[in-house]
Amino acid sequence: MKNVKFWLWLVLWVLWMVPVLAQAIEDPGSYPVGWRDVVFIDENFDRGSIRGRIYYPALSPGRDAPPNTALGPYPLTAFNHGFASSPLNYEELNTHTASWGFLVASIGTQVAVNATMQNEARDSRALLHWVEDQSKDPTSFLYQMRRAGDWGAVGHSMGGGSLLYLIDYEPRVRTIVPLQPYRGLAVGTSFEGSRNLTTYTGAAFFVSGSVDDIVPPVSVEAYFREAVLARRNFYTSVLGAGHNGASDKTSKTEPLSQEEQQRLHRRLATGFLRAEMLGEQNLYVDLMGEGARSEPLAQESASLEPALWVAPSRIPGSLVVGMAGARDQQGQLAASTATVQIPTKFGPLGLDLDLGGIFKEGGLRFNGVLEGEFPLAGYSSGSSLYFQGLAQDDSSGALTRVDTYVVP
Repeated sequence: MKNVKFWLWLVLWVLWMVPVLAQAIEDPGSYPVGWRDVVFIDENFDRGSIRGRIYYPALSPGRDAPPNTALGPYPLTAFNHGFASSPLNYEELNTHTASWGFLVASIGTQVAVNATMQNEARDSRALLHWVEDQSKDPTSFLYQMRRAGDWGAVGHSMGGGSLLYLIDYEPRVRTIVPLQPYRGLAVGTSFEGSRNLTTYTGAAFFVSGSVDDIVPPVSVEAYFREAVLARRNFYTSVLGAGHNGASDKTSKTEPLSQEEQQRLHRRLATGFLRAEMLGEQNLYVDLMGEGARSEPLAQESASLEPALWVAPSRIPGSLVVGMAGARDQQGQLAASTATVQIPTKFGPLGLDLDLGGIFKEGGLRFNGVLEGEFPLAGYSSGSSLYFQGLAQDDSSGALTRVDTYVVP
């Protein structure tokens, strides 16, 4: 009877674990999502009447659903829509982001043909501050829902370009995801949004569509090249995607279906927000590493602060460990069974290399990424392994954080 119970427990455990292990970033998160349309008079920046839609983790899905305050508070992120568009055209992406534990403030102004990137950025800033004020008001549905800390922002097309103004108007926006961001002027010319990027020190993830004839990839890549001081700076082109992969609009005929374009935009936008704002940096394996190799994505990293990921590999009995720094750097990945704190000119070395060593080194290839397999043979269950990476060029370098992996 004991054996029968054991096997029953094992089967139930496997059935419970499979969906967790198989869950992709683009799959819905664990939170039901409520949403509410809001209108208010901006008292912080005199922007007049501001409209928007707030998506939030709720107790049940739907309009005006009761918020889930028990599991909050939640990080706040803006969403800025495209030209002559509105929050209604991005419900799938914003609902998805909220389902992973975010407050999403989707601006509903600047919907006419005379809209500008600057004004959308100003209105988005007003909406973010209104959410913050409401989170302190016991009579508001947002009471105690906003987590303290920096803010994020996602934007598409004109809204993506507006993020380059938002980072100047609002210094608390430290994580941005410009999706097919409009430039406003010809590539190679200087304008205010580009100049803001050259001094931005936060995290950025630029996304283009390879067959986008409205905002061509070269325009998006130019933004990526201008973010020279960004602590995290990534560029991804979705191969076969056009201009509207982030939206709910039916796209014109393109090599990649609209469903696939939306799936990949959910992965890239929400994955980056989770990695940077929720500290889930091992998600980079599916954004820049092994998990992205089978996807129609072309990527590059130019990060001053390298990202490190450690995750179970597709090769049984191994971990995949990777680092995204900058193209043409040299990289080293190391492991140990113990940590130390040794100051170096590149930052703190956190590994005791006498109890481990470098297991992968070489150039960060053409796209700024170095990745290797680490076999788990010889390590017993419950053992703690520690990983760190170093990316350096002739004159400088940077050590990544130390990540811990407990052998199952």
